[in-house]
Amino acid sequence: MNAIDKAIGAEAHWLMGRVMPRKFLGEVRKHVHHVAPDREDELIDAIRARAEEIADADEDMATDGSSKGALAIGAVVLAAFETLTPLFDGDEKRTIRYLQHAMSPVLRRPYDMAFSTLNERDHALDKIEKTCRVMVKLYPAHFEFDFQRPEPGLFEMNVRRCFWRDFFARHDATPVTTVMCAFDVNFMKAIDPAVSGLRAERTSLLSLGDSECRFAVLETDDPLNGYSDALETRFVDGKESNG
Repeated sequence: MNAIDKAIGAEAHWLMGRVMPRKFLGEVRKHVHHVAPDREDELIDAIRARAEEIADADEDMATDGSSKGALAIGAVVLAAFETLTPLFDGDEKRTIRYLQHAMSPVLRRPYDMAFSTLNERDHALDKIEKTCRVMVKLYPAHFEFDFQRPEPGLFEMNVRRCFWRDFFARHDATPVTTVMCAFDVNFMKAIDPAVSGLRAERTSLLSLGDSECRFAVLETDDPLNGYSDALETRFVDGKESNG
């Protein structure tokens, strides 16, 4: 591993292992404060303790700095799911929906700042592709990404293998993977069709039983043609599969 790889791994470990869990738990605390204010600290502490147990049990997945960070946030999400489901009267799908909501604002501002500089029509699609290729270096080697330009006005980023999908599947909790999928909405929302002439879409997800996660950015003449996401339509409508 060269110096650049080590630096990227350290950055990913800090971002996913420290920043994301802290911000995610901050959002989770808002719900706990509303429904069980007298147990707020107790439940948050329980999530943290359970997350440590999970991370210790799955330490074989933490092979580098990036995967250690990915394991840390994954363990916190799984622990939150286990701990909060009773507060949602045992309704697992409702619990997951809330956790998706709690994850969605995590790191939203950095994504907005990163992609706002790309929201201009001069070679916008090329800039989006370049940024995506750089950002995926923060993810563990466990991930498998595939980049394509099937036609001039279309860029695709396909995820063939996902650390978090495999992690949650290991715990027989594949649907909980969608909490991490909710984080990716920040990337899609940050692409403004009114400024860049581009829109983003996610048409398939590993977490819903598809063979890949397909993200696409494509040209559009409609300034109101914002992002579309299979997670929002299929998970809400109950059309996910267990494949």
